[in-house]
Amino acid sequence: MNWKKWIKYSVIFFTLLTIISFLWMTREGKRMYGGLTERVNHETIKPMEGIFAIDNVNALSPEGDRFIPGQTIVIRQGMIASIDSLAEIPSGTTVIDGTGKYVIPGLIDAHVHLFQSPNDLLLYLANGVTEIRELIGDETHLEWRQQIRDGRPGPKMFVASPRLGSFGLAEGWFMSWSQGYMNVRNAREARELVHRLHDQGYDGIKVYSQLNKESYLAITETAGTLGMLVFGHIPWDLALSDIWENGQNDIVHFEELMNALNREFDYFKGEEEEFLKFVEARSDDLADHLIKNNIHVTSTLWLTESFVRQKFELNQVLSEVELEYENPGISEWVPYIPGGLGWLPEVNRYRLPDNITEEDKIGSKKYWETYAEACQVLARNFSKRGVKIMAGTDANLPPAVPGFSLHDELVSLNRSGMSSAEVLRSATSIPAGWLNSNSGKIATGLEANLVLLDKNPLDDIRNTKAINMVIVEGKVYDRNLLDQLLASVKQANDLRRKINIDRFTN
Repeated sequence: MNWKKWIKYSVIFFTLLTIISFLWMTREGKRMYGGLTERVNHETIKPMEGIFAIDNVNALSPEGDRFIPGQTIVIRQGMIASIDSLAEIPSGTTVIDGTGKYVIPGLIDAHVHLFQSPNDLLLYLANGVTEIRELIGDETHLEWRQQIRDGRPGPKMFVASPRLGSFGLAEGWFMSWSQGYMNVRNAREARELVHRLHDQGYDGIKVYSQLNKESYLAITETAGTLGMLVFGHIPWDLALSDIWENGQNDIVHFEELMNALNREFDYFKGEEEEFLKFVEARSDDLADHLIKNNIHVTSTLWLTESFVRQKFELNQVLSEVELEYENPGISEWVPYIPGGLGWLPEVNRYRLPDNITEEDKIGSKKYWETYAEACQVLARNFSKRGVKIMAGTDANLPPAVPGFSLHDELVSLNRSGMSSAEVLRSATSIPAGWLNSNSGKIATGLEANLVLLDKNPLDDIRNTKAINMVIVEGKVYDRNLLDQLLASVKQANDLRRKINIDRFTN
């Protein structure tokens, strides 16, 4: 064979190999984000519709600090038409007996990631979550949001932009293809991008850790002129004063503020007690700035507390969560792609390195325990000072199962020192206010997004799990239908599952 033919066939071979590899990696990426898991046919889900009256129920007060007994709540055309202890029930109304039950506003998870897993929408409904804030949005999520507005079963959706970061050209292309980032390198690009995202219908702009200061300042300014909310991480290129002064509306983790303090402290490894005292001392000043500038903080506390347990007792953690409902594409990941979202022991995102020494294990355990405790300090002190805290889970990061994990988050917030009433507000009225949502309280004229409970959550916040019924914009999902939703998601997951999880679920 002459050299020309050899070169020609070599070029053809490597071109085909590149194309096949790209297509295979794209398909694997879709699977790892849940996109190849069977989808439940949502058109078969038929909640009850009509005029309803929840009779003789204990209704959470608008302040969220007590239950008012003997109330009748009339629901008409998706709205709360009246609340009264002496109300006459209109003829033709379906009466729901609320005797001995407690009704609260529908829950809101302020930090979720659907990725390519639409079955998660049903998990939220089954757990009383009637509104979610998707924080790595894309065009598919915009489509789901519209479908829900048109009647598809699911929680109301707030869809953030993709993550905005600053990278070089090659790295930016790779981060966009592999993780959905949007690369913005200067003020001009930032302004153009914010206008484009606004025109595409995104509800707000998510800023991320790698964003440079020039782009950040242009983003917050441009978003402000367009009436778009800005939220996300604290970019590494910024000081806290930049956050206070430039219109960011929400910091999406307690740990973002903790990490900012860690940088101020010059990193606490080996100085854990001193660092906790430093966080305690600085928390009042942080609270002052957050309150003054009306900046909310989203919690993700339970996830942060799980880091050390995932490193040292992962099997136990996986046996405690509702793993059978987690999309298997996400939980199984693939071992040859590091740094992913994997849940299981071989691929877990937070697992310790295989070659770690015993001495380093001791240091790592102390570090991550302190990391979580510092976030608990912020939660406790911010709540005392009146910082507006929104409950969020980072759902689909291990081990936060969509829907279920919000109840775990509420327990963590309660254990950090927040009262049950404060915790409930963090998942109802406070995020509803941030979202400008016509819900979050039980009051005439608001959307009928409600959860009927068998037990009182003010007595024990864990009682938010005692769900009898969920009502979304006036559509009623009774306990039987909620159980059907869960069963359908589990069945879809089992059809795609490659790794047996019986050791965690039995």
